[in-house]
Amino acid sequence: MSTYVGRQPIFDKEGVCFGYELLYRSCDANNAATFQDNAKATARVIVNLIHNIGLAPIIGTKKGFINVDETMLFSDAILLLPKEYFGFEILEHTKVSLALYERVKHLHSLGYHFSLDDFDCSDTMIKNYEPLFPYIEIIKVDIQAITLPNLSESVEKIQKYNIPLLAEKIETHEEHEACLQLPFQFFQGYFFERPIILSGRKIEPYTENALRLITCIQENSDVVFISHKFATCPDLVYNLLRHVNSGAYHFKQKITSIKQMVTLLGPQKITSWLGLFLYGTPHNRPFGTEIFNNAKFRAKVMEELTLTCKKPELANKAFLTGSLSLIDAYLSIPMYEFLNHVQLDDEIKTALLFREGYLGELLNISIEMNHANDAEEILKTLKDNPCFSAKELYEACMKATIFVEESEQEHEN
Repeated sequence: MSTYVGRQPIFDKEGVCFGYELLYRSCDANNAATFQDNAKATARVIVNLIHNIGLAPIIGTKKGFINVDETMLFSDAILLLPKEYFGFEILEHTKVSLALYERVKHLHSLGYHFSLDDFDCSDTMIKNYEPLFPYIEIIKVDIQAITLPNLSESVEKIQKYNIPLLAEKIETHEEHEACLQLPFQFFQGYFFERPIILSGRKIEPYTENALRLITCIQENSDVVFISHKFATCPDLVYNLLRHVNSGAYHFKQKITSIKQMVTLLGPQKITSWLGLFLYGTPHNRPFGTEIFNNAKFRAKVMEELTLTCKKPELANKAFLTGSLSLIDAYLSIPMYEFLNHVQLDDEIKTALLFREGYLGELLNISIEMNHANDAEEILKTLKDNPCFSAKELYEACMKATIFVEESEQEHEN
């Protein structure tokens, strides 16, 4: 059974990601299984991922959160999962019986961690789940179900239980601001994948250097010319050296010059790398790390899909397009203003500005998969027959997820 894991980040008030909700997808054509079989299949998928891929490439040093219902909770499959790395989100339709209460109590005594998912703070829901509150570490409040006008009153009803609150399904800047004024400790939603542009930001010197080099390479791909331009930017030379010496490459010879690095990588690979370098030091900005990671995810998915479609000549352009697709959100400037600073291929510009053309279509697909949406449904929306299957799309996403975590660990080292 081929599987893909999607991730949605969970942030604290400072915009630091401390965990991911993990969403699982399968390319198995047989979707007619019973609900009980689906629960067991989910557990098998998780175990399969742990054994075949490992946790580090998926969640790094953070915690993963997985949805469970009564079927999953009563299944011995849950005991196969490493409790120190996972939190279990009890779904809102879970029936709280005496047996389930005793099961959660027992698992909690063994060190398992539980949250309540999609909590609407209604009197009925509070009454139903109150017996479990002593064993609940986070209540995930569904702000879409409650709506902003009722949010403050609803949150007030559950504050007295002193359980940390997470605002989930945040989709707009206004919703995020409203939640910040309430006693929420954690935040989750599509808003954080691409924060709203609030005001213009001056482009920092290191970013200007990277932009200038991208333009130079587009105009002249001569190795000597590029090496000379690199020599004027010590910050780029240092980071290029780190990149060349990372686990992504296995060059046998020792690096002795800038020209050697440029020759080893080639102009197109360097351009792709510069697209990611533009994000600078994401830890210094709220949500910056996840914006950076999402850009890397999109870039890798797009690159992999061009290779799957037997269009290797577009791989670097696709990677660069994905790399730059969130730079406007990161720098807090409109995309057209950013593009005024750099000379780029027209196909890349069209994809970034209008989401059109072949690269634009790949970018849209990578964005949808970034949200861990269903591949089969995405493929149905495409105008032309895609040159890849749902299984191949999931495989591209899995490679991208691993690429993100491995490159983040290299960056930290």
